[in-house]
Amino acid sequence: MEVLSNDLTEKKVFMETFGCQSNVLESNHVSSLLLKNQFSLTKQIEDADVILFNTCSIRQHAEDKVFSRLGQLADWKKEKEGRVVGVLGCMATSYKEHLMERAPHLDLVVGPDQYLKVPQVIREASQTGKSQVLADFDPVYFPENDTEHLSQPHKAFIEIMKGCDKFCTFCVVPFTRGREISRPSEDIVLETQKLAHAGVKEVMLLGQNVNSYGLGLKSKGNTITFAQLLREVARVDGIERVRFMTSHPLDLPDELIEVMATESAVCESIHLPVQCGSDRILKRMSRKYSVEHYLERVQKLRSSIKDLFITTDLIVGFPGESDEDFQGTMDLLDQVRYDAVYSFKYSPRVGTVAARMLDQVAEEAKDERLARLNEKAWKHAAEACASRLGKVEEVLVDGPADKTPGGFYGKSRQNRTVVFLGQGYQAGDVVKVKVDRHKVANLYGIVQP
Repeated sequence: MEVLSNDLTEKKVFMETFGCQSNVLESNHVSSLLLKNQFSLTKQIEDADVILFNTCSIRQHAEDKVFSRLGQLADWKKEKEGRVVGVLGCMATSYKEHLMERAPHLDLVVGPDQYLKVPQVIREASQTGKSQVLADFDPVYFPENDTEHLSQPHKAFIEIMKGCDKFCTFCVVPFTRGREISRPSEDIVLETQKLAHAGVKEVMLLGQNVNSYGLGLKSKGNTITFAQLLREVARVDGIERVRFMTSHPLDLPDELIEVMATESAVCESIHLPVQCGSDRILKRMSRKYSVEHYLERVQKLRSSIKDLFITTDLIVGFPGESDEDFQGTMDLLDQVRYDAVYSFKYSPRVGTVAARMLDQVAEEAKDERLARLNEKAWKHAAEACASRLGKVEEVLVDGPADKTPGGFYGKSRQNRTVVFLGQGYQAGDVVKVKVDRHKVANLYGIVQP
């Protein structure tokens, strides 16, 4: 990559990331590009010369946070010549020029496929005051990890595909990330090998729907499936753990379940978003599966993979959701008993079919349903954690525990957070911890010899 010639070593960049794991990967990617181009990074916003927000458009709440942050920076930018404010990510592709209309002090609006240009447009904005909007899709571009500037030395995200062709009626991803495009498997395996050589022990393969991976790709005359890719990555020397997300319930194949069950590096966890427990609402969401189909996939997973950790996404208050529909979601919670639930009130997104539906649910009803759902979900999560008491967990250490003096924390193979006391541990160490207590979603224990 060409390094910019201008000396910007005094330009400090603060970046705040909103949204999913893909945004985290892309923020790390942009950070490494900036470091290579003579910028420096700061975690203190008051020290920054450049402030970037990497944004999410999935829910209104996330967008409102960004607009609030932007509003606070209008006076900040005027205080010193050369300061730069930028928006990256999904809001860049969904709003484009309208972002600058709403926040005239913005200097750059850059979508996920244009990140290679971020150092250049920051330089131009700082030196000339030129503002730019770069939000076009690029089917070839995929962000890669920089092994010299990993945010975590032992873990990494790898983007294997981008975009989505499902067009659920509530979702903006096909508009903010484009249509489905798979990255060549050879590039993915090569990046995994480079990461392993750099000391990474765990990788997470990312895609809006990993089950669709391989469509349009040809390898030796045959289409490669996600299950085949997962097996290849799991067999890379040095990689001890492999995770992935997100897997759509509609097209979760037996082949993938078989790879999860037989490849020792693939962790016993899966995120399987159901969204709701009513067939009528699932149809309105255009999810194209039934509750019965979803439950059959869960049963197949659990019968094939011991101690499987299952998480999901749930939306309450989707347009037209009745008390009976919501009860279906509550019943589904009791049937599956998830280890963790990510729950949200329905948020109308401009341009989606659901936003134009006339039977929107009142906010009071959404609030009440979300509270009831969360109470049940937390109860199940606590019971799932309690079932781990007395068991020995294999923990990949992430670092010191903030709220436990003298403690460390890490993740079990099931992706549970485990906290333990000890000395001299480092990120990337693997330890055995016997669980002796829990606090709802976290496990606590004693290191075993």
